[in-house]
Amino acid sequence: MRALGLLLAAALLLTGCGATEKARPERLPDISLATLGGGPAVDLRSVRGPAVVNLWASWCVPCKRELPIYADFARRHTGRVSVLGIDFQETDGSAATALMATSKVGYPVLADPDGDLHAIGLPEILLIDAHGKIAYREYVEIKSLAQLEGIVEKHLGIAL
Repeated sequence: MRALGLLLAAALLLTGCGATEKARPERLPDISLATLGGGPAVDLRSVRGPAVVNLWASWCVPCKRELPIYADFARRHTGRVSVLGIDFQETDGSAATALMATSKVGYPVLADPDGDLHAIGLPEILLIDAHGKIAYREYVEIKSLAQLEGIVEKHLGIAL
């Protein structure tokens, strides 16, 4: 009986106990996405930081509000932090392209019409470190430039 108890305890330790959430990947997936509006595809595994990746869509109201903040961040921190947008699950890029124009987005934006990134909500921010690892990930609406700069400084360890 004691041996059975030890065997069950060992099995719980090896398999985990009560885990209900899938482990989040430590890197972007090994897929290539086309650049919205033309241009070469980008292999997401090749993205190195410090970088900010923003998943958004033109139909997402919080995404519309925060997109100009990302555009401002990219302009202010060019050469120090890269910004990459990913238009998530839109099959017609015309609405996204129009939103990019009104938001003055000047950084690259990729198209993920098939939802290969498997986001469970929008908007989503991911911070990528110099080794290509995801240093931070959250489903959150960025409401100010100061908020975005604070997140980047805290999780990527750089002063802006």
